[in-house]
Amino acid sequence: MRRMVFGTMMLLATGFSVIGSADSASKGADMAIGFDTKTGRPNAFIAWRNSQRILEVEVEARNLGDKQATGRIFLAVLDETGKKLASNEDGATQMVTLPPRDKGGAEGRIVQVKGTLALNLLIDKLDRANKPYLLKAWIASPEDVNPADNVMVKTFNVPSRAMAGAQYFRDYTYQNSSDQPINIEWSLDTSVQPSGWQISSSFKPNERITVKPGEFVHGFLKVVTPKDSKEGDHVDLRVVARDASSKKVLYNYEWFVVNDSTPPNIKDVSQNVNSASEIELAATVDDATSMLKEASGIRAEYSTDNGVTFSSRVMAYSAGNFVGPTSFTADIGPFAPGTTVVGRIVASDIAGNTDERSFGPVKVVPKPSAAAPRSSKVKLTQRDGK
Repeated sequence: MRRMVFGTMMLLATGFSVIGSADSASKGADMAIGFDTKTGRPNAFIAWRNSQRILEVEVEARNLGDKQATGRIFLAVLDETGKKLASNEDGATQMVTLPPRDKGGAEGRIVQVKGTLALNLLIDKLDRANKPYLLKAWIASPEDVNPADNVMVKTFNVPSRAMAGAQYFRDYTYQNSSDQPINIEWSLDTSVQPSGWQISSSFKPNERITVKPGEFVHGFLKVVTPKDSKEGDHVDLRVVARDASSKKVLYNYEWFVVNDSTPPNIKDVSQNVNSASEIELAATVDDATSMLKEASGIRAEYSTDNGVTFSSRVMAYSAGNFVGPTSFTADIGPFAPGTTVVGRIVASDIAGNTDERSFGPVKVVPKPSAAAPRSSKVKLTQRDGK
């Protein structure tokens, strides 16, 4: 397999395009995936993903055209070269219809897209190994006049934290897995760039290259932060390779970078022993600076031997959007009657900051199946040094 490496020409981000909607409506149907207003990242969130619930992704679909648009939403998990590891293409059909831009299409609609057991198990495996992967969401619409904005990806398990007065690199790799040469055009889309931040890439804006079958292309991104960078400064970068003729997106790579040293805030923790001798846990978590880590960022750690050893369970998303107050639940157990359980809830944000709150001790005394409330408030304690 032949490999191609971009040169090291460095270009300031002012030569790249800023992510955002056009000022006027496109002529015809123009479906797109929206962006979060706080982080600038694509609005596709992994909502539910644990052993009890099949993965579900919330995708914001928009119509930027002057005609009503209908499309089908797909999901896939990719490795870092863009190779498809699993998708829902053979699953249930998920359609969305949106009015023209000026009649509500630009505001978009959050669509809950069902995943599959295969996606569920794959993401769980990748998260446990802390292995980087990409979540891809795209809208297929045969009437769409602008396919360039129909595809978005989000990266997981890659470093995102930046400090003031430092520089950071992120490499990426694309492979032409087809049996034909592909003539592609490279670009870099960005969210609004913080003052003083310098963004550069190993390719020239709109550079075109021909990639042979099986060939790898390697490149990198560089971010330099000024010494006066403020807490909360951030930028979302997305490398895009499009077919030079059709403008169809062939490869995406996203990298979110944020100056964030503030841990998330865990609050409203509750616990309840149900009739199955399980402990039902619930918590609300917020992250004021960046966003909570999706998929496996909130977990319950618990012990039945007074803290000598611990087991762990990823908590399931319940409500919210990961960039504001978001609620999570988990059922741990079942435990033998009379077991005493102690534990803690641990929350991570995308920058790697963590917070934790203790719960228990809880003595497992099963309640009758008709027992009422799911949760009862418990006193929170914070570990030393937090």
